[in-house]
Amino acid sequence: MTEVHKLLTIVFETSDELDRESEVYRRLISARLKYEDHFDLQVTSENLNTSLLRSIVGGLETKYVLFVRDSHKIPTNFLATVIDYLRSRTVYLAEPHMYTAGIPRDVTATKMEQSYFYARDTDIYGVAFNTGRLRDALEALGDVDRSALYVSFRLYWSIGTVKPLPVGYSVATNTKAAIGSQLDPATPRLFPMVSTNSIELRTYMVRFLAIYLRGLRGEKRTAVSTAHLRDLITTFKLDKLVSLVQPLQPFEASWITWLTGSEKSAFLYKQLTEADFYLQFSDAEKPVTGDVDLYEIEFSDMDVVINKAYLSHKVRPSYANPAVYDFYSRSISPNSSIIFFDRPMQADDNAEYLYEYFTSNHPEYANAYFALNPKSADWTRLEAKGFNLIPIFTRDFYEKFLESDLVVSSQIYNLRYKGKSLENSRFVYLQHGIQLNDMSDWIISKYFDVFVATGKLEADYLAKYAPLETLNSGLPRLESLEKIAQEGRHLLFMPTWRFNLNQVSNEHFTNTEYYRAIDGLMTDRRILTYLEKHDVTLHVKLHPNVESRASLFQFSQRVVKSEASYREAIASADFVFTDYSSAVLDASFIGIPIAYYQWDSNDFFLDQPYESRLDYGTEGLGPVFDTSDSLIEYMTSEKYLENSSEFAQRNERFFEGVDPKRINAKIVDRMLSL
Repeated sequence: MTEVHKLLTIVFETSDELDRESEVYRRLISARLKYEDHFDLQVTSENLNTSLLRSIVGGLETKYVLFVRDSHKIPTNFLATVIDYLRSRTVYLAEPHMYTAGIPRDVTATKMEQSYFYARDTDIYGVAFNTGRLRDALEALGDVDRSALYVSFRLYWSIGTVKPLPVGYSVATNTKAAIGSQLDPATPRLFPMVSTNSIELRTYMVRFLAIYLRGLRGEKRTAVSTAHLRDLITTFKLDKLVSLVQPLQPFEASWITWLTGSEKSAFLYKQLTEADFYLQFSDAEKPVTGDVDLYEIEFSDMDVVINKAYLSHKVRPSYANPAVYDFYSRSISPNSSIIFFDRPMQADDNAEYLYEYFTSNHPEYANAYFALNPKSADWTRLEAKGFNLIPIFTRDFYEKFLESDLVVSSQIYNLRYKGKSLENSRFVYLQHGIQLNDMSDWIISKYFDVFVATGKLEADYLAKYAPLETLNSGLPRLESLEKIAQEGRHLLFMPTWRFNLNQVSNEHFTNTEYYRAIDGLMTDRRILTYLEKHDVTLHVKLHPNVESRASLFQFSQRVVKSEASYREAIASADFVFTDYSSAVLDASFIGIPIAYYQWDSNDFFLDQPYESRLDYGTEGLGPVFDTSDSLIEYMTSEKYLENSSEFAQRNERFFEGVDPKRINAKIVDRMLSL
């Protein structure tokens, strides 16, 4: 009797041990009630690469194969929709609508235009491949990276357009756009040179190229050649699509333009008041001189040097063109419009404090606005304080942006309206916090005229990449920060987040080292005894990403969940400790002792999109503990109350150059001089 094979194999990739209570796994399993005879489920904890895919696909007997990752999101009807479609026809592939955040209720309303294609993740996940056709393609495409396989498969089989199924799939985050992707080190090419006129595929390809180059800035070495990249750009006319790259990956847009074979080596990146910032690309054997060395990238056929140069306005292509308006041509004056904002839904950060100082000390600037979402809990509070509020990201906001002479914010957003952007207009970046990690790739990519630093250590770090733009003034909120006297003593614990825990189930979460370290500290009998004996309370300020899981932690009469703002929680504490959060530096600035409890110091930065640049042991402003026993001994013996000359000296060195009474004045002087 001939064996009847199932329709579909689902290959479920887990980043750790299988989380059987995760939402995505439960939704796959629940489909067995109706479709048990139609699909098999294979679970792998190995990271899928092209070689492993070839092995897996080679052993399958089902007609189709679909790859799902445990960190992604699927709706309840995902598998039902896919199976119902596949069992009624034979296709090369079937794909859902793809998203990088929440899945809309009606996915069919999604406009299938270039903005959708450019935002779409082009990895293999969520797509049902015809197993035989994928097996054949893998034989020919064995040298491309897994992340390029979906596009390569479509090129190989000349699939120019695909109509998505009426269901969604979400990769849950757009991290690739921010930090790029890194290919298997041995990968010699991005895509096969199979010509296509499909605008859909070409859009996918230019996005993949941009994200590959973004990741290459961190990796700095690749087996791919510049000759191959130039062939791709020429063959698929990707240079015609650089305008899609420009808004979100402007650095990579300049790089792609240079790779087209342009005779230019310098590309305008950001207009400034005194000079303009250009990116320069050149062969390492014939380097072009610049002001700041940024990268040397090793391709298989040449080394590419990238640097930053400050050049005269007269070099700018549009400098003498009367048809191009220069947003710097009008100097900042009391007639100027100036826009301040923090987060759309939350103020109480550096822009709010600077706005309040500026409007109080410079009332002649009547057109200073603070932008915020009217639904924010801060709207009524700021309205009562007399703030000149405008709804952020509305038509009125963008019209104000167009006529403004300056934007001042603690956040960086991609503001573009009627030819104006932060690329060609004045912007003061206040930051949200002090940078303790190596964010150099991010810093280099962003547009700003002024980048506010806090202390010589941070200023020296930033000045390596932005010497003209760095201002060592201190964060505006620090000027008005002071310790709050209160009845009773309390300590404050402020653990930060772990990116790899976003999608795990509660059961899995409570088995993680992260949960055990925090909850174990909260329930340790030695701490509870100390708190009771000395009439002290331990406040725990959970990270916003953990708020939905707050009920999993064992709070008590002496260990309470803090509902105060960060500012209030810090200013009223006698001692503040964290694992890695820079928020504790606010406490140190006003003389409150701090400490670090880094239970996972060996692994923490392996899962983060950045690396630490601070040696906590030699430069930290408080002691570092890697075990709960050592931290608990320090707390219960009240050593945090002892004055430490070592940490006092570190604190002075860390905040060198910051005048606590002139933080806002120094920023205002600089911003009005732009």
